[in-house]
Amino acid sequence: MPSQPRGKLGPFVQGALSWFEVVLYGIVALLLTAAAILVLIGTVEAITKALTTGMAALEGGVLVLDRIMLILIVAEFAYTLRVVIEKHELSAEPFLFIGLIAVVRRVLIVSAKFEQPQTDAQLHNLLLELGMLGVLVLGLAAAIFLIRRSSVRQATQPATVQPPAS
Repeated sequence: MPSQPRGKLGPFVQGALSWFEVVLYGIVALLLTAAAILVLIGTVEAITKALTTGMAALEGGVLVLDRIMLILIVAEFAYTLRVVIEKHELSAEPFLFIGLIAVVRRVLIVSAKFEQPQTDAQLHNLLLELGMLGVLVLGLAAAIFLIRRSSVRQATQPATVQPPAS
C-alpha cells in the first residue's frame, strides 16, 4: 500500500502538542514555586509558634530539618523539570535523589520519635521502619551509583568505526 502524502495536519498537530507541553511545564513550575513559598511560610510560622509556646529543642530542630528536607525535595523537582524542558529527555537520577531526600527526611522523623516514651509494640514498629528505611537508602544509593557508573562507562568507550560502504 503506497504511503499517503502528508498534509499540513502533521506539523500543525506537532506544533500544538509542543505548545501544550510548554504550557503544561510552565503551570507545573508555577505550582512548584507556590509549594516552595508555602512551605517556607509554614516553616517560619512553625518556628515562631515553637519559640513562643516553649516547644522542646529536639522537636523544634526536627521540625526545621523536616521542612528543610521538604524544600529540598521541591527544589529537586524544579531542577528535574528544568532539565526536562531544556534537554527534552527524562532521566531517572533526579528522581532517585528525590527519593533519597524523602527517605532521609523520614529517618529524621522516626529517629526523633525514639526520644518519646514508647510501648514495646511501638518501639518494635519504629525499629522495623528504621531498618526498612536503611535498606531503602542503600538501594537508592546503589541505583544512583550504577547509573553514574554506566554513564561514565558510556562516555569513555571509543566510538565504533563503520567500514566505508563499497
